[in-house]
Amino acid sequence: MKSKLSMALLIVALLAIGALIGYGQTGKEKSVTYEYAVIEDPTYMADHDEAVKKLNELGARGWEIVLIKQSPNAGSWLYLKRTIK
Repeated sequence: MKSKLSMALLIVALLAIGALIGYGQTGKEKSVTYEYAVIEDPTYMADHDEAVKKLNELGARGWEIVLIKQSPNAGSWLYLKRTIK
């Protein structure tokens, strides 16, 4: 009886390990390509609501801000990226 239980537990453990290994990465890595843009910060010297609307439009088109660079003499610049499909 004890050996049957041990054998059943061993089989369950091996199946669980096999399932976890199969669930991992398959080696078929997808290459992701990005495109980038640099724009003047719409929140600098603009109406708050209009600036938020512009940022929401950019986000809806897949753009995300990756860097904000401030110029000492002027406003800020937004560095954006999005995936190319």
